[in-house]
Amino acid sequence: MTSRDDATADSAWADRARATARRYLAAWELAPDGDEEIDGEADDGALLRPVRTPAGEAAVLRVSRPVPGTEHEHLALRLWGGRGAVRLLRAEPAERVLLLERTRAEDLHSVPVLEACRVLGELAGVLARPPRPPFPPLSGLARGWLAELEGAAELDARFPRRFRLQAVAALRRLLRDDLDAVLLPADLHYGAVRAADRAPWLVVRAEPVLAVPEFALVPALRDRTAEAGRGGALAAALEDRLEALALAADADADRLRAWALVRFALTAHRGPDATGLVQLCKAVQRGA
Repeated sequence: MTSRDDATADSAWADRARATARRYLAAWELAPDGDEEIDGEADDGALLRPVRTPAGEAAVLRVSRPVPGTEHEHLALRLWGGRGAVRLLRAEPAERVLLLERTRAEDLHSVPVLEACRVLGELAGVLARPPRPPFPPLSGLARGWLAELEGAAELDARFPRRFRLQAVAALRRLLRDDLDAVLLPADLHYGAVRAADRAPWLVVRAEPVLAVPEFALVPALRDRTAEAGRGGALAAALEDRLEALALAADADADRLRAWALVRFALTAHRGPDATGLVQLCKAVQRGA
């Protein structure tokens, strides 16, 4: 699909999402409150409308894009029940419409990175729930990723072959573990956690998966790298993050390294530019 086609599809989706939001504003008797729309870039481009409920509670009406990971979000939010995540007030899953507790604008980009890693690690522990259907199991996803990377020889032209093969070997080792251990958000990143009035920090995106914390915490290593520098400075900064994340989440640092290699390689395979990911793969390895 060309960039023009992408822009056309995005515009068409936005028009449909606004029409959907108008219908649920009326159906749920919600009153617009403040800005017409909130920036949903950190929320997979969802349409976000600040509203007041009939009881006067500050809330957000969210219309999510119909992408994998959003179809069971309402179930995960109900299971979490507001502990570590925003409260779910109402839902229409068929149309990906959720009415959520409203948080403040500040996310974890607003605090020092190691403090943010501590918060993410602690939230992983708070949100962990016993595995149950219908959430997707990481083991099944990982087997698909293994086949994808094993057959991705064309990636070697723009991403070091050794990193692809290291990711393949890591996945084979990881698949020996119990990967479907607990219910967690698939991507615990800095923009998915916002400040709130009733708790210091709350996760605002579920993207639920049955997984292990090491998998969910990889975005904390991938994001905010500009402030870490390059080369040895980047490796030292990621080592500090690894330690902070593993300690706060009671996670295994070596497994976190392994999942980082896997997720970086997958991102490189699916994206046009792997330059920054090469630096991350070098930096995340012990002794880099």
